[in-house]
Amino acid sequence: MDKRIEPRVPHEVNFFVHIQECQQDPELVGLSVECIAIDLSTRGMQFRTDIALHSGTRLGITLGIGEPFAMYELYGAVRWVRADDEVLFMGVLLEEKEDTDYFKWESDFPALFQAN
Repeated sequence: MDKRIEPRVPHEVNFFVHIQECQQDPELVGLSVECIAIDLSTRGMQFRTDIALHSGTRLGITLGIGEPFAMYELYGAVRWVRADDEVLFMGVLLEEKEDTDYFKWESDFPALFQAN
């Protein structure tokens, strides 16, 4: 059963996640990982990468997107991880956090994807 409260927009874009907290593997903290978004929403995203992250891992997310191009600094937690062959897919729930662009992302989202 799908637990999403709003639709996701299919959109591939490369971006980076910066591991800020990982109780299961503290040695990952501080690592930056390149990812490819599969789909995005105002409150979350699905992405693929080749490095395993654990559910509950806290991420700083740097995402550049749009026309005109804009950068967003976001924060979220890995909610689920799924493997398909050698590719790992993860779902992230974005969180409101001070010193992030969460509210700007939420406000800009409809205009970013109006053509989709």
